[in-house]
Amino acid sequence: MFKKTVCIFLIAAVVFMFSSCTGSSEIYTDENGEEYIVVRDSDNNIVINDNGKLRVYVLNENGKKQKSDSGEYITEYIDFNGQVVEGNKVETAEMRFKLPSNFTQIADYPGVFVYDNYDGEIFINYYGNSEIAKDIENTERNCEDLLQSYGGEVFSYSKYTVTVEDAECTVFKQTGTSSEYYRNVYYYFIPFDDGYYLINCSVNTDYGNKVDFDGFVKSIEFK
Repeated sequence: MFKKTVCIFLIAAVVFMFSSCTGSSEIYTDENGEEYIVVRDSDNNIVINDNGKLRVYVLNENGKKQKSDSGEYITEYIDFNGQVVEGNKVETAEMRFKLPSNFTQIADYPGVFVYDNYDGEIFINYYGNSEIAKDIENTERNCEDLLQSYGGEVFSYSKYTVTVEDAECTVFKQTGTSSEYYRNVYYYFIPFDDGYYLINCSVNTDYGNKVDFDGFVKSIEFK
C-alpha cells in the first residue's frame, strides 16, 4: 500500500496499541502487556520530555494509578511512537487534529493513516529549514507534467488555499480518471516554524466526494 518512505515525528523502539477504558483517561498497553495512563498538563496537552518520551501514570494490578508512600501519583517516561490516538483524535508534541471518518493509524508508521475500503491514505511529514515557495513551485510543475502526460480528458488539477489556524495553506488537488491514475490526490503545504508540514492525502476517485480532506486539514490545531 505504501508508495513512499515515511519520515515523521519521533520514531521509537517500542510501538504501543491504544485501548479505551472507563472515564476520559487514555490507556496504553505496550508489547509486553504493561498498561499506563497518559499524563496531561494544565492545558490538557500530553507531556513529552526532551528525549521524546511520553509521561504516564504507573498502574497497579487493578488498573488504578499507583501512589507513592507520600501520597503522590507515580509517573514515569516511556518510549512511544510520537502520537496519541483516541478514536479519530490524534495528538503529537506539536499539534492535534481529527481524522476523516473511518481512517485509522498504522502504529508502525507514525503520521500514516489509512481507510482500506476507499483505498484512502494520509501521510504527514515535516520539512525543517526548507524553502516552501520552491517546493510549491515544484509541485505545480509536476501537476503540469502530469496534465501533459495524461491529457485533460482524464486528468485535471486545481490550486487553492485554505486557512489552518492563522496560516495560509497552499493546496493542490489532482483528479485522475484513467486506469493508470484513478485517484484524487491532495498536497497541503502548511508553514510551521522554519519549515513546513506537507500533508499528502489520496483516495480512489470513486470515493473522492465522500472524504473531506480540506475539513480534516482545517481541524489542525498547533500548540
